[in-house]
Amino acid sequence: MAIKIGFISLGCDKNLVDSEYMLGILKKHNYTITNNENEAQIIIINTCGFIKEAKQESIDTILEMAQLKKLGKCRLLIATGCLAQRYKSELLTEIPELDAVIGTGDFDKICEVIQQLDSNKINLTNNYSFIDYDVHSRVRIYPYTSFVKIAEGCDNYCSYCAIPFIRGSYRSRKIEAIKEEVKILVAQGVKEINLVAQDTTNYGVDIYGRPSLPELLQELIKIDGEYLIRILYAYPTNINKELLDVMLSSKKIANYLDIPLQHFNDRILRLMGRPTNSQSIITLIDNIRSRLPEITLRTTFIVGFPTETEAEYEQLLDFIREYKFDKVGVFKYSQEEDTVAAALMPQISEKIKQKRYNKLMKVQNSISKIKNQRFKGKILNVLIEGYDQANQIFIGRSENDAPFVDGIVKVLCGNGNCELGQIYPVKILETYEYDLLGKLQ
Repeated sequence: MAIKIGFISLGCDKNLVDSEYMLGILKKHNYTITNNENEAQIIIINTCGFIKEAKQESIDTILEMAQLKKLGKCRLLIATGCLAQRYKSELLTEIPELDAVIGTGDFDKICEVIQQLDSNKINLTNNYSFIDYDVHSRVRIYPYTSFVKIAEGCDNYCSYCAIPFIRGSYRSRKIEAIKEEVKILVAQGVKEINLVAQDTTNYGVDIYGRPSLPELLQELIKIDGEYLIRILYAYPTNINKELLDVMLSSKKIANYLDIPLQHFNDRILRLMGRPTNSQSIITLIDNIRSRLPEITLRTTFIVGFPTETEAEYEQLLDFIREYKFDKVGVFKYSQEEDTVAAALMPQISEKIKQKRYNKLMKVQNSISKIKNQRFKGKILNVLIEGYDQANQIFIGRSENDAPFVDGIVKVLCGNGNCELGQIYPVKILETYEYDLLGKLQ
């Protein structure tokens, strides 16, 4: 009888990719995956360790599953991923129910660990090598959209970020390997390919000697089929004419860029270790919009960075009001041990961070509502991903919305019936702060 495994994936989309490959490895070794942790003999939690809230969620989940180990069928409890990599010894010491920790560079050994576990605990967290993915056996959690990791690790060492300590230095995958994976995904019916890495625009520097995202895109758009390629986590310093030219050249590349800027004030940017300044940011945004006037721009900012003054925060707000990004994500600064920023003084109080977060989000909500109004009456191509039974309406996204972080399009299909996983022309009838309402054409 096959052993049942309960699998919980936490954290970012890059972690999700690791989870899908782990599921593929487990399935290949004839384990049965169950969504019911109460009936699982083995529970695996792929953890996040990026910021305080994510770490707490991971710890709470491990503790919750530890209770199941005491009461249920579970005989093995395993933590993988970022939190396991960063706090391996503490986790094994402080949570006795935990049998093993597997780090970010060793998850391909998950079955070996399971087979070796008896009375001894296992700590497998020292490897930063790039895992040679078996792209044929990956088990996808989402049927119509997929994330493709083009590189692992990071060389930027921003002062607030622990990712280089958790996932190691930047390591790119070869173009041929990525192209093979995308071919398989498209053949399986995936309609949206989201390229991800800690820094997608640095892709290829380590193996090709120069930023090679444009070359990668040129190869990917040669693949036959109906699909859209979206670029996420585009570090601003390597967004150049060559990249924009490739984006302009093909409708298979979404007219969308996600550019994490983090701040606008020059002093704060220097303290963050970001190789940009306010003028270079303005030049970049103006250049992108002049080349791609209909582009959807997403960015992220950090509020409450150590020593951030009210005037510096207001400068960031003024920039957001003037440049009106389509999508904005906001993080409250999280003090992470071993990072340079953790030692900066004064640290900003949680109360002030929350106040600044709320004010920025209120400003962006108004901008988002106005920006969305430009779609009213227009026809957008929408990927149908689900059906809201309660409201009897289909749910999808256009190229203007990335999965899980942006808005949705609610679609009225009239007398027709939308098929999940297909792309349809939809006329937008109403617009809201984040979402749109449209009718199938």
